[in-house]
Amino acid sequence: MSRQALLRLLQQRIGLDAESLGERVVSDSLAEARSALGIADDEALYGEAIAHPQAFSEIVEHFVVPESWFFRAGDQYADLVRFAREQPNRRPLRVLSLPCASGEEAYSAVIALVEAGLAPDDINVLGIDISRMSIGRAQAGVFRSSALRGRSMPDAWTQSRAGGFAIASGIKRCARFRVGNALDPKLLDPSERFDVVFCRNLLIYLLPAARARVLTTLLATLEPGGLLFAGQAEVFKTVGSDLRPYEGGCPLSYIRDPVPLTTAAQEPAPRRIPVERAAASQGPMQPRVDPVGVAAPIESARSQWSPQELSPKALADAGRLEEARTACRLRLLRAPEDIETLFLLGLVESARADLVAAEAAFARVCFLDRDHVPAMDHRIALAERQGRPKLAGELRKRSVRLRKRLGRLA
Repeated sequence: MSRQALLRLLQQRIGLDAESLGERVVSDSLAEARSALGIADDEALYGEAIAHPQAFSEIVEHFVVPESWFFRAGDQYADLVRFAREQPNRRPLRVLSLPCASGEEAYSAVIALVEAGLAPDDINVLGIDISRMSIGRAQAGVFRSSALRGRSMPDAWTQSRAGGFAIASGIKRCARFRVGNALDPKLLDPSERFDVVFCRNLLIYLLPAARARVLTTLLATLEPGGLLFAGQAEVFKTVGSDLRPYEGGCPLSYIRDPVPLTTAAQEPAPRRIPVERAAASQGPMQPRVDPVGVAAPIESARSQWSPQELSPKALADAGRLEEARTACRLRLLRAPEDIETLFLLGLVESARADLVAAEAAFARVCFLDRDHVPAMDHRIALAERQGRPKLAGELRKRSVRLRKRLGRLA
């Protein structure tokens, strides 16, 4: 009974959907909290949580995984740069990162904007997270090399440290951080308004009522015409008429309209785009220049090369989807369990709008590699596109459990 009371308390105060985490993760998190507080059982743990706010905060620390990395979901940073260039009157550009984890997202936004030519005084980023430990790390601005996930960072923005790096002072002064609960009605002062909001990998943890409260808060603080970024396993298209996809952008980037839309926007005409963007999107998107840390698509000049000279990936990025599909299938005839090629085939089929074939390819990837997070994310997006909310919900819960187990959620 005390265990259920604890979970209800987490539900009431932070909106946690414990079912989305799975029984094992919940048990492990409670065991870690008991150990950290020196408490023998859940009944005593519940008593501490009720009596002492600091004890409750400690319990919460064990239900969040504060891991993130720089330029995660790079297409959205490309959208951020394009939005900033399209909106020169929004200065300083005010950006909210919620939850901000250890600050990787917030600092990535600053670096992308500085690289795009904005002056430091024109950038104002606020990061908020419920984890005090994460906020402490964000304010320190010191990271391990693993936070780059193999990417390189210009020396101008970092200072080398043993085993990692520190964010340069010029970047740090553009970002500020504070502890906050997304369900707290006083989370943001009414005067705090933002042009851009990052809210990624939070809603998948929350119960529907809590999710609605967070979205209401975000829309209230986001300026009309502002930009909202969702996470890989979160789709905002059904939130309401205030949001619409950011034209030419990542499928998880949304614009808040000044007034609600009454009719659905027409799908734009097909354009050649990198296959990764097309695969998850509901409509084709316009190519754009990517900021630092985001790989640029293959130059159109390569389209004159013969298929024999290009890999399936190169063919796909060049927009030659039929040739890429054939090349993938030829490879799979020789190596039917080649996960990389199967995943690429799923991207290609999705870009071709053959959703059944795409789902089959991604499902095969998940069967062969149960830890393949990107394939799971694409299956969720496909289920949403096919109007299968029940399947999307089931896959989303699996995705949360997978990411929690792998320590890849922020």
